[in-house]
Amino acid sequence: MANLRRADRGQIILIAAFALAVTFVALALIVNSAIFTENLASRGETGGSDDALEVRAMAEASVGEAIFAANVHNTSTTTTLENGVKAGIGETTDQLELQHVTGGALVEVRLVPGSPVYGSRIVQNESGGRTFEDNDLSGDGEWQVVTRLERDSDQHNATRAFKMNVSTLPDSGDAFVVTANGTRGEPTWEMRLYSASDGDVDAGEDVIVEVTTPSGSESCTHQAEHPYVHVDVTGGTVAGEPCDALRQGLTDVDGFFDGRFAHGVGDERYNITYENGGEVVGNYSLVTRSTGTNPTPNLNTTVGLSPYATDAIYSLSVQFTYETSEVQYDTRIRVAPGEPDA
Repeated sequence: MANLRRADRGQIILIAAFALAVTFVALALIVNSAIFTENLASRGETGGSDDALEVRAMAEASVGEAIFAANVHNTSTTTTLENGVKAGIGETTDQLELQHVTGGALVEVRLVPGSPVYGSRIVQNESGGRTFEDNDLSGDGEWQVVTRLERDSDQHNATRAFKMNVSTLPDSGDAFVVTANGTRGEPTWEMRLYSASDGDVDAGEDVIVEVTTPSGSESCTHQAEHPYVHVDVTGGTVAGEPCDALRQGLTDVDGFFDGRFAHGVGDERYNITYENGGEVVGNYSLVTRSTGTNPTPNLNTTVGLSPYATDAIYSLSVQFTYETSEVQYDTRIRVAPGEPDA
């Protein structure tokens, strides 16, 4: 039988206590390290980075508004357009600096050399609306609105901010049709727009959008809240509500479906055509990217003679800088408000 003296027993107890203490300290360090790592992962990579991203979003929205204003009010020449949007970008910088300088942040937004990218803004804005026919004396309801639009090297869509405000719609038998078709016989993108009953749109009336693309077909139905209905073709909404038929996503029936405007018509140039334009009444506007040729030969260039086309800024790039004592954020932002890829 082992004979342990009292001193030996005391030493063993001390050693065991020390070992337990070391173990508890190690466990505490491991737990604290895990908690610290989890907290760090839930934050931005750098202190203040969330502020930089928030200000960037504000800058992008403000530049988008500057593009819209220039396209409406500064359309006489491309030089006038550029000067108009430069003024808007300058005001954006001034406002953001004023808002954030008290927090120690310096903000700058400036137009990138070689920008903007120009195109056309196509508008029908008669008071009370009119049919979606062309503007010559024939009053043709089946006509080509834009020709030979071409995506850029990054495959951006070439059509943005395509919106309609409709007060009269046909029934399904005479549905108004918008088609984007490739110029070399590629598959087409088609939207059919109609209501549950032929005639004036009434509040509470069902408005139906059907979209057919190479990836399948989809439809959505929404009730008009007024005696008219807003259809944002590139934004993917009807009466202010999301319309799955005009969006990218999954469906239970067809699997993957991409209904975004003009998607699936191929990489070549495409045309935009109206059919049964005499069956629908309202107004619309859209902005298209230029291809170096006149994309709107069937439209007047006199403002007010609906529908008409003017020069417009399709997109532009700005250099955005945000600096504090802790953060230096400098990036290029492409702005194309209303583009379905955005």
